[in-house]
Amino acid sequence: MLGQTLVGRSGLRSSEIALGTMTFGDGRNWGCPAEAAQEIMTRFVEAGGTTIDTAPNYANGLGEEIVGAFARGRREELVLSTKYTASSSAHPLAGGNSRRSMIQSVEGSLRRLDTDRIDLLWLHFWDFTTPLEEILRAADDLVSSGKILYFGLSGTPAWLASRAVTIAEQQRRAPVVAVQLEYNAASRGVERDLLPMADALDLACFCWGPLAAGALTGSEQPQRQNLDKLSPALRAVRDGLLVIAAETGHSPRKLALRWLMQSGKGRIPILGARTPEQASQILAEAGEPIDTETFAKVDALAEAGTLFPTPLIRSSYLRKFALGNPALLSEPDRPRS
Repeated sequence: MLGQTLVGRSGLRSSEIALGTMTFGDGRNWGCPAEAAQEIMTRFVEAGGTTIDTAPNYANGLGEEIVGAFARGRREELVLSTKYTASSSAHPLAGGNSRRSMIQSVEGSLRRLDTDRIDLLWLHFWDFTTPLEEILRAADDLVSSGKILYFGLSGTPAWLASRAVTIAEQQRRAPVVAVQLEYNAASRGVERDLLPMADALDLACFCWGPLAAGALTGSEQPQRQNLDKLSPALRAVRDGLLVIAAETGHSPRKLALRWLMQSGKGRIPILGARTPEQASQILAEAGEPIDTETFAKVDALAEAGTLFPTPLIRSSYLRKFALGNPALLSEPDRPRS
């Protein structure tokens, strides 16, 4: 059974693994239909899982609807986590970090999730334009109204996240309790700043991409990765895991997952699955720790690299989600904080 861990300095408890839902309702080859998603969530809960992470832009809102349908009748047994910022609309007023965007997004998520509150709301990624005071005041108002219970930051640079924590403390706003970031045995850039910051400020770290979209599972046909196009760094870690797997008898997936879970306090991997069978295999392998010698071998496969998340959130792909048509916006002279 999965254990439970406190989320940062808050009293919120989460299962030591969160279930990601980006596959739910997605028609691409790595997605899964609603029926399979329901069974994946059932197996997750039966294994002791409580935290389900979604977002309004997953399958254009269908992901939240699928989660909401599952939560009916068991709402008190789940921690529902969703986000705001990204929009599938190209309208220039759609998306972003503003108070307006937050309120509209939360209202829509509450309807799709068919619930009266969101346990953990994430700012999905920083939009470079909205002042922190506006973000934190809006989140505090939503906490006061009972529509959200806790607030966290995803896709946000460490300098900005640490400032948000400080402002919330000084102004007695609802606190920032966690950060969400990309972290796995190959992608280690967050070790330079975000992880030390989270440790210092006692923030939980929800880690997406713990298996690098399947590249670290050892599979010859991961659905979301073209093995012929892996970066040299990712390929090197994948090959290294295969060697360690042959030496220890553990699967590459178990090695990668347990390395992350044992890498520090409050590290909660967000795991996705495409089939119920895949979900069961992952949950079974996550149960037993790896020994210190094996951990050290996995740890030695890579070092901290490029700093996340600036390359991601500066990409044209995410900018259009946040701003609709970025070309129509006059950017501030410097990044707002």
